[in-house]
Amino acid sequence: MNLRAEIETDLVETLEGDYGQAVVLTSPDGVRYSKSANIPTADLMGQVLYDTIGQDENGADVIDHKPVVTLRRTSLTRVPLSGETWAVEIPIGPQVGATRSTFMLERASEDGCSIGVIRLYLRAAVQLVTP
Repeated sequence: MNLRAEIETDLVETLEGDYGQAVVLTSPDGVRYSKSANIPTADLMGQVLYDTIGQDENGADVIDHKPVVTLRRTSLTRVPLSGETWAVEIPIGPQVGATRSTFMLERASEDGCSIGVIRLYLRAAVQLVTP
């Protein structure tokens, strides 16, 4: 087995295995992607990190409460790109059966071709209120 095939096998376990969480993507044209491109009957699964470490204007480390979703590239039928308006539905906590919430794609990490994963950096969806 070559290295890329081994990485793909590892990604199945690390991103979609016991610790994976169901993710639903909605494209800019309204198409919902909730199933894996590899196994069309299986949910689209990924790793969800709820907090990341960033830096403030002074360079000090701060906890950033913006979720980051990591998905296996081959599980996607269509790859979200930075600059596109995607909605991403994830559980709001790591517990089984956690309430789900929708976030907006802030940016994506390239196109996921380098090592077979793509990271989606999310921001809270803002509700527009009309007077």
